[in-house]
Amino acid sequence: MLTILLKFDEMLFRVERTVVAVMLALMGSVVFLDVFYRVSTRTDSFLANPLYTGGVAAVLGVLAMRTRGDTSGAGIGKGIGIGVAFALAQFTFIRALPNGLVWSQTLALALTLWLGLIGASLAAHDGRHLALDVGAKLWPASIVHKVVAVGHFVTAGFCLLILVLGVRSTTFHIELWQQTGHAGGTLSGTAIPKWFAAMAIPYGALALTFRFLLEGVRTWRGELEVGGDDTLKQLGISGGVE
Repeated sequence: MLTILLKFDEMLFRVERTVVAVMLALMGSVVFLDVFYRVSTRTDSFLANPLYTGGVAAVLGVLAMRTRGDTSGAGIGKGIGIGVAFALAQFTFIRALPNGLVWSQTLALALTLWLGLIGASLAAHDGRHLALDVGAKLWPASIVHKVVAVGHFVTAGFCLLILVLGVRSTTFHIELWQQTGHAGGTLSGTAIPKWFAAMAIPYGALALTFRFLLEGVRTWRGELEVGGDDTLKQLGISGGVE
């Protein structure tokens, strides 16, 4: 059974890393586009003119081609092509979204919450989380593994409490969203329901509960090394203080 749980833990770890990469790319893209839109629509900014923006992009494109060693006419043409493409993209982007990406900051905040909780789960997998210091050096070597394991079980208990509170909060947002016909209970300026962001809390708490319980069981069985400065060791800063 423990082997199956360890395999599931590794699979979950790989999925979480992929989700984090996708969320970071999405968050970075929407925030960049929002900033680009704001700069492009300011009357006092020379970048508001697609011709100027295209000119700057063309110069940078030509310099990039030269940096790669392409100093031929084709390289210069590629750089100019980049400038033209950038100018057209800016012109189309502003015309297609007259109100800009007003929801970008809100979405970024929601994704930040998810990234924080998934990041905590990834840290727990790698053993770089903050640990409950049970003073491993104070206990006889014959029982120190049991004591440290109890510390992990207590931590899992706190995570379980957060899970219960997170589920209650998420349930409230789901009910509000449903009762208002999806018109209420949404993130400001978007149609994204608040429960999407709130779900990050029960997910993170559940993943942490699972991983602390798993680590506690393995520590109890003597499969994981303990000792030294627990907190620093769990953070991966130190291998233990002798």
